[in-house]
Amino acid sequence: MSRAAGFFLGLMLVVGGALLLWKLQSRSSDQAGDGEVVADPDWRPRISPADYKTGDGEPWIRDFELVDQQGEAFRSDELKGKVWVASFFFSSCPSTCVQQNREVQSLHEVWARKGVKFVSITCDAENDTPVRLHEYSQKFTTDHENWKFLSGDGDYINRIGSDFFRVAVGPRTHTDSFVLVDKWGNARGTYNWQDKAEMKDLNQQLVLLLKEQQEPEEVAEKRKQLDEQIAQFIQQQEKNEEEVDESSDTSDGSGSLEPSDSTGDTEE
Repeated sequence: MSRAAGFFLGLMLVVGGALLLWKLQSRSSDQAGDGEVVADPDWRPRISPADYKTGDGEPWIRDFELVDQQGEAFRSDELKGKVWVASFFFSSCPSTCVQQNREVQSLHEVWARKGVKFVSITCDAENDTPVRLHEYSQKFTTDHENWKFLSGDGDYINRIGSDFFRVAVGPRTHTDSFVLVDKWGNARGTYNWQDKAEMKDLNQQLVLLLKEQQEPEEVAEKRKQLDEQIAQFIQQQEKNEEEVDESSDTSDGSGSLEPSDSTGDTEE
């Protein structure tokens, strides 16, 4: 074999090896996108369950705080001035929730660059810890700024669903609708992600909400009415608590109430 032929053969082997390595890496990357993501065993969230906000003492949830897939605190008031889309899911759901998050993924690809934020909240907080969501979220996005996967206290999340978004949420039970929230924190509508007509409407509403420079009068009026209803609810709650306290004080007072005629001997 001549020296030139040997050089050419060696060059072809090098190029062929490089192409083979590139294909293997590409295939590995594709499989990682569709299959299981290997989590960093040393990764830990900064916020522990002991520090989760529970809503205790809050008669109505107006703003909420949860933990995102990066293990950081997320507060809903951070989205003031932003248009955002919220949804509920749980990671162990084998099909429907995956399809739902693929739909969010499609919206995210179009609208995140236009300033829309996305919030996906688990309704299985006991199992969907921040560590789990840190892994799970990578199947759909690496954009941790514009798409949040949130966990926290389960009972608190249920209240967030009913109080803030006004949708039903329970353990592994959630709405199939996306909730559209405007720049002032108003839930402006719900849209079933499986209904093509509703999803078309959602996309049209996103255009309109992004253009809004001030809160529409009718929306502001509805918010005012809701604030009044919440204030009445809180007032009634406080009144009920006072009545319970007064009743307890009375029952504990000596001679205030006649003692019961029943004794331990009559217990069946």
